[in-house]
Amino acid sequence: MATPIGIALLGVGTVGAAVARRLLAGGEPLARRVGRPLLLRHVLVRDPARRRSFQIPSSILRTDVGVILNDDETSIVVELIGGVDDARRLTFDAVRAGKDVVTANKALLAVHGREIFAAARSAGRCVTFEGAVAGGIPLIEAIRRGLAANRIDAVYGILNGTCNYILTRMIDNGASYAHALGEAQRLGYAEADPTTDVSGLDAAHKLAILASLAMGRCCDLDRIAVKGISDIDLIDLTAAAELGLVCKLLAIARRHGGDISLAVEPRFIPRSHPLAAVSGPFNAVSVYGDLIGHCLFYGPGAGGDATASAVLADILDVASGNAAKTFAAEGVLWDQTPAATYAPAGEDASPHYIRVGLVDRPGGIAQIATILGNAGISIASIIQHESPYQQASDPVPVVVTTHPARQRDVRAAVTRFGELKEVLGAPVCIPVLEKLGPGGGK
Repeated sequence: MATPIGIALLGVGTVGAAVARRLLAGGEPLARRVGRPLLLRHVLVRDPARRRSFQIPSSILRTDVGVILNDDETSIVVELIGGVDDARRLTFDAVRAGKDVVTANKALLAVHGREIFAAARSAGRCVTFEGAVAGGIPLIEAIRRGLAANRIDAVYGILNGTCNYILTRMIDNGASYAHALGEAQRLGYAEADPTTDVSGLDAAHKLAILASLAMGRCCDLDRIAVKGISDIDLIDLTAAAELGLVCKLLAIARRHGGDISLAVEPRFIPRSHPLAAVSGPFNAVSVYGDLIGHCLFYGPGAGGDATASAVLADILDVASGNAAKTFAAEGVLWDQTPAATYAPAGEDASPHYIRVGLVDRPGGIAQIATILGNAGISIASIIQHESPYQQASDPVPVVVTTHPARQRDVRAAVTRFGELKEVLGAPVCIPVLEKLGPGGGK
């Protein structure tokens, strides 16, 4: 019998338990993929006595990572503890101990990917990370290999299932943001503290990885403009629906000549766009390449089994020896690519949705139109969007849609709206995703 490939698992949460379950129970089919048995030798935990949904043999539970790092019969370390600091230390220790690393830790790679890849390369090891972006969707593999001949010009992704679930429930059920968030928490789609998700930071971590790979440049997390969904109001989702638009939190990377723009923000999408139909906790990514045109990837973006599918695929890739060859030969990971240069902020042009609350007297709409006209922004439509429950003292919601205009010009105009005595409350401004050409251009 061929010598087994020893595997250590760091962390046994939702994803770790699903990975352990398949390694312990599904050994023969996996072994056939690589020609050798896969043996789970170690599982690093904080508390071996803790009750878990999946019972792991006590003989392989460890609390001392040194036992794993000093085991010559363990060649693959699977990092699933999450977070950044401890994960960074353990990952560096693993590659320096001669282990290949599989991780699904998007925050780790978004912050420290460049140095981790460099350390692995220096040690003659490899790092794989299919599970770090879009859960069970084989997106990283597709971009690294399937679309390798393309110049990728644009990526638009729904990369956070929590936000997508909340926005879907708001418009489908007429629910407030707070109600939809509470439902997401009860169903396990949102954490007790949902800040990382709803602020857009989780999607930004994933975009930093995805953009670095797709654009062939090392993209800095700090250069991503991030806006979450907590300020989204049901009145805007309802008004936009009447205009044929759906709201999604989009992670966006685009080329502008030699420069790149990066953003995570709510955008309205025409119902005709494929991303508009992505509902609930699912993820989807539109990739625009110069040869392929538009390619859409769709599937479960999180969850134990879905992410375990990606992690196990990486384990098989490492065990077969393919990952090491690819890691050594490719020059596409961001320890070997130049730093990105960035398009000036606010230069992206798109249509915009604007809602302004006006005092109910003549002249307010004219002032709005004048400000937009002076800024060179063309109006597509103006709709007075009164509620049947409107009181005489309530501001009148006026919804304006524009033709494509630079974001910085629109934002400057909206700031001026807020200075008018006829405007009550803060104006709302949300970009609209324009229909794109085959390569992601206008």
